[in-house]
Amino acid sequence: MSTSTPFNIDVPQTIIDEILEKVRAYKWEEMSEIVDASDRWLYGTDMSYMKELCAYWADNYDWRKEETLLNSFPQFIANVEGQDIHFIHVKGSGANPATLLMTHGWPGSVFEFYGVIERLAHPERFGGDKDDGLTLVMPSLPGYGFSGKPKRPMGPRATAKLWDQLMRGVLGYRNYIAQGGDWGSAVSGWIAHDHSLAKGGGCKALHYNMYGVYGPVAPESDEERVWADNADRIRSREFGYFYLQSTKPQTLSYALMDSPVGVAAWIVEKFNSWSDSRGIDGSEHIENAFSKDQILTNIMIYLVTRTFNTSIWFYRGFRDERSNFMDPGVKIDLPTGIAVFPKELIPFPPRSMVEKHYNIVRWVNFDRGGHFAAMETNELFADEILTFVREVNTGV
Repeated sequence: MSTSTPFNIDVPQTIIDEILEKVRAYKWEEMSEIVDASDRWLYGTDMSYMKELCAYWADNYDWRKEETLLNSFPQFIANVEGQDIHFIHVKGSGANPATLLMTHGWPGSVFEFYGVIERLAHPERFGGDKDDGLTLVMPSLPGYGFSGKPKRPMGPRATAKLWDQLMRGVLGYRNYIAQGGDWGSAVSGWIAHDHSLAKGGGCKALHYNMYGVYGPVAPESDEERVWADNADRIRSREFGYFYLQSTKPQTLSYALMDSPVGVAAWIVEKFNSWSDSRGIDGSEHIENAFSKDQILTNIMIYLVTRTFNTSIWFYRGFRDERSNFMDPGVKIDLPTGIAVFPKELIPFPPRSMVEKHYNIVRWVNFDRGGHFAAMETNELFADEILTFVREVNTGV
C-alpha cells in the first residue's frame, strides 16, 4: 500500500508580493457600452466590478488569513501511479463513519468544500447526530492547486482510476461514496462506471449535483425535447470557453499565466453567470453568492501554484479521452442521488432521461443554489449529502 505525507500550505511572500504588484500595475482597457444597462456582464466580465474587486485585492485582501483557513483541515500529498495528488482527509464522528469522496471542478478548487466540511464530518456540532458524520476525502484534480502537474492532459476517466487507487491503495478504504459537480461529476460518474464494488473497485454509491456521464439517447417526450433545445441554446451562448479550453488550452495559457487580473476576470465571469446571485430584495449581484474573500481565495489558489494552464488541460484530456458518453444501453446500477439546484448552468435533464442511465434512489429539487452548490448553500448542501448517505446505508 502506498503512503501519504502530511502537507501544509506556506506560500513564499515573494510570490504574494509579485501577484499584488501585477494587480496594482494593471492597465485597464475599454469596456463596451451596454444597451441594457441592467446586464453589465452581457459581453463578459463587468469592468466596474473587476476594478472594485482588484482594489480590494490590492489593499484589503489578506492571503495569510486565508492560508490559515486553508490549513485548518488535515492535508496530505500521495503519489498515485506517478502523479502527486493533494487531498484533504477529515475523519468523521461516530464509531463507523461512511466515507465520502468529493471532487471539485473548474474554475473551482477544494476550497469550494470548506463551508461544509465541519457539517459533514461532525454534524453533532450543528445539532445533528454524530453517527451521521462522514469521513471525507477531497482531492485536488491533477494539475490543479497543490496537486502535481501532469506531463500531458488528463481527463475525468483517467482521474477516476487515480481516485479509486487513492481510496483503496493509499488510504485503505474498502468502499466509499463518490460525489461531485462540474468535472467532479464526470470523475465520479466514471468511478461509478469503472470502479464499482461489482467491478473490483470501491465505489458503492453516487451523488451528483451536476449531470456527469451519460449515454447517447434521443429525447422522446415533449419535456425531454424542450430540455434538449434549451441545453443547446445555453451551450451556443456560454460554451466559448469550453471549446477553447478543450482544443487549444496552451494558446490561452500564454495570454493569462502572467496576468493575475486576466485569470481573475476569466474565473469571476463564471462565478457570476453560473451561480445563484439572487438577493432577498430581488437584486442580482455576485456577492449575494460569494464574498470578495471567497472569490479571491479560489483565484489565488490558481495563481500561487501557477496552475491555471495545467487546470485547463483537463478539458483537452476530456476531449482526447472522448469520455462524455457511456456505451449505448449502459446503465449504472449503483444507488444514485440527484440534487438539482435551480441556477446550474445547464439544468438537469428530466428525470425520465436520467433514469435511463442511473439507478436513482433520491431526487431533490432545491429552490436556491447554483453550480458551486457546496460553496453557495453550505447547510442546504450538507444536509442533502448527509440524508443521501443515511438513506443509502440504511436502505431507506
